[in-house]
Amino acid sequence: MKQTLSAEKSPLPRAFSSDNYSLSDIVEDLKDFDSWDLDDFDKQVIQWSDTQYFEQSEYQNKYFVIGSQVTPYRQLRQACMEIQSRYNALQKTTIQYKRCLNDIARTRMEIEHEEDEWDRTDKSYELELLLIDKTIWANKINQSKQELDGLMKIIKQRHDIDVNHPTELMDRISDHNILEEEEHKYWIARMAKQSALDLLTSGRIQSGNLESMLMMTPEDQVAVADLALTYSTALNRCIGGIKESAENRVDKMLDGRPPQMFDTTGVLTDYATNNIADRSIQSADKPQIAP
Repeated sequence: MKQTLSAEKSPLPRAFSSDNYSLSDIVEDLKDFDSWDLDDFDKQVIQWSDTQYFEQSEYQNKYFVIGSQVTPYRQLRQACMEIQSRYNALQKTTIQYKRCLNDIARTRMEIEHEEDEWDRTDKSYELELLLIDKTIWANKINQSKQELDGLMKIIKQRHDIDVNHPTELMDRISDHNILEEEEHKYWIARMAKQSALDLLTSGRIQSGNLESMLMMTPEDQVAVADLALTYSTALNRCIGGIKESAENRVDKMLDGRPPQMFDTTGVLTDYATNNIADRSIQSADKPQIAP
């Protein structure tokens, strides 16, 4: 018979902890199996981790998931695909969470009515597992929600999106005529980028990218080659300027010092701490030399 959830059916809080089976309980249960010595720091971090959810960062999604696509339309389409994926996960996880609440309520009732001592003990272990599952499902719910919020924020920040007219976005992504037109641009841009990387690293377009280019029309092949050469030349010029700036910076850092190995750890730490936060990436003509 299906039981009502009563008190278990409640709004989702931000985080849960399966403290019904606490770390101290685990340590005690493992005592006869293998002793486990934990200091206060260990205990606090482990117990804290039980309440956390670790979503993909907005930075990761913006630059390495959505930004992996080489045209604005493809980036927008990728963002919508990521939203669909997270939403589907949220749908399933929320149902799993509700189902877990139902199982908890049913198991508690069964424990109350169970007369056999062995079966009652077994049911109590089942309940402990369900309460741990409740924590897991809740954290997954919050993870999906957080990632959805981040993805929506990325879309709303785009200059080509009017947040007051969401149907414009929907129509644009679902229009197959626009898709075909944008796919043409995308594959030219993608093949050009891959070919440009070949030119930068080996000086020639590699066989795999050449083979793909030859599948395209002659006009598209010319477009890919032209864009690849333009892109690789621009990157070479920029890298050359940055390299010159870096050489000047290193010369000043090593000025007056005896021959020695370069302190890479110190330099990288200083850059990550100061450069990005205080001055971003300096242009080649305005380098900022660390003291």
